[in-house]
Amino acid sequence: MIACVCMASLLALLTAILYGSGDFFGGVSSRRNSTIQVLFTISLLGAVPLCLVAPFVASGIDIRDWVFGSCAGISGLVGLGLLYRGLSRGPMAAFAPISAVAATALPVFWGVLRGDEQLLRTWFGIFVGMTGVFILSMQRGAVSARVRSSVVVEALLSGVGFGLFFALLSETSETAAPWPIVAGRTSAIGLILIVSALRGSSLRPQGNWVALFLCATCDTGANVAFLFALKYGQLGSVAVIASLYPAVTVLLARLILNERLTPQRFLGVFLAVVSVLLISGA
Repeated sequence: MIACVCMASLLALLTAILYGSGDFFGGVSSRRNSTIQVLFTISLLGAVPLCLVAPFVASGIDIRDWVFGSCAGISGLVGLGLLYRGLSRGPMAAFAPISAVAATALPVFWGVLRGDEQLLRTWFGIFVGMTGVFILSMQRGAVSARVRSSVVVEALLSGVGFGLFFALLSETSETAAPWPIVAGRTSAIGLILIVSALRGSSLRPQGNWVALFLCATCDTGANVAFLFALKYGQLGSVAVIASLYPAVTVLLARLILNERLTPQRFLGVFLAVVSVLLISGA
């Protein structure tokens, strides 16, 4: 039992590291390419190797796993689209934690609807996280220090997309992994092709191929790690540990982009991370 908990925690932490890295490289890629170009490229790059590996890993997949995986893929696609758009035009240090709070809270409520019991600490953690969202979004000082309300809304909706992604994947069979991810990638690519045809958008990236490749690798690896983490742990604990990814995004933004973290934003980030830790019981 202890070994399963440790394995679930390690895989969930690996998920957080990969998600955070993927979000950073996706945000960087979106500053030169359109969001739809980035999403199409990483979805395609992620789907091909999974299709080759899945037959040798999974026992099989039924229609239920495929439906839930497809729905999860669409939810994740919406979350990623909003995330990359937000990271490309708003401060990464503010956008990522706001998104993570929503991504953390939704699986908890999903579990409650399924009959899971939550401790008082969990509800307090959600309250702390929402306080962090308020601090990150409120105006202080110069206009440059302000996080626009539209950015906050996009971050919250992005988190809802990720939260649904986590919740829907938890409904798939353990023996089907990683086929649900393949189903999600397939549905995402199909949706992107439809949107591109309706808008007349180009799907070919204009550059930043290294960042795109790193983004695709990290994002796909995170999805697989999360799915396997669910074999050893429950949705709530796995999802909230995975939602620690903003710490990685913020750190990379600080180290590589030299993005300034004001005291106000530092407090907001701190409260968001504390929120995740409280919910996870870490």
